[in-house]
Amino acid sequence: MEFGLLEGILASDLGLTGLVSILSLLVVWVPFYRGLRLLFQARSATRTLSADELRRAARGQSVGGVEPIAALLLRVLRSSLQEQSSSELPHEFVVDASRQYAVNEFDAYYARRISMYSNILPPIGFIGTTGGLLILFFSMHMSNTSLELGALALALVSTILALTGFAILEGLKIGLYGRMLHCIDHVLAEAVRLRASAASSPA
Repeated sequence: MEFGLLEGILASDLGLTGLVSILSLLVVWVPFYRGLRLLFQARSATRTLSADELRRAARGQSVGGVEPIAALLLRVLRSSLQEQSSSELPHEFVVDASRQYAVNEFDAYYARRISMYSNILPPIGFIGTTGGLLILFFSMHMSNTSLELGALALALVSTILALTGFAILEGLKIGLYGRMLHCIDHVLAEAVRLRASAASSPA
C-alpha cells in the first residue's frame, strides 16, 4: 500500500514537484542550520558586558555561558599589561596586540566556520540546477510531463534555497562582525577609563 502511495505521488505533477522541493529543502537545511547555530553562538559571544560583568571578567572570573569576546579581551589585556611592566613595549602596542588577538579568535571560532557553511550552499544549488536540467533533458526525450515539472522544481528550488541561505548567513555574519568590533571598542574604552581613574586616585 505504501508503494502504491509513493507511485501515486511520483505520477502526479504536484506530488512530484512537492517531493523534489522538500528534498531540496532538506539538503540545503543541513549546512544552513549549522551555520545558523554558529551565528547564535557568535551573537552570545559578542554581547556587551555590564560594568559588573566587566569587573568579574577583569578578575578572571567566569561570566557564564559561551565566553564573551569582551571577557577574553580583558583577560589577554590584563595579562599583557602585567608582562609589559617588565618590558619596554609601549602601552598602545600592547592594547592593539590584545585587540588583534580577540579579532583573530572571533575569526577562528566563528567567522571562518560560518563562511565554511555558507560557502557550501551555492555549490549545492548548482548541483541541484545541473541535476534538474539533466533530468529535464531525459524527460523531454520520454515525453513525461510530471518528470519535466519535477526536474524544473529541482533546478529552481535548490538554487533559490541555496542562494537565499548563503545571503542570510553572510549578511548576518557581517552584522556580527560589526557587533564584535563595537564590543571590543566598548571594552577598550572601559579599560582606558578604569586605568585613568586608577592613575588619578590618590595612593
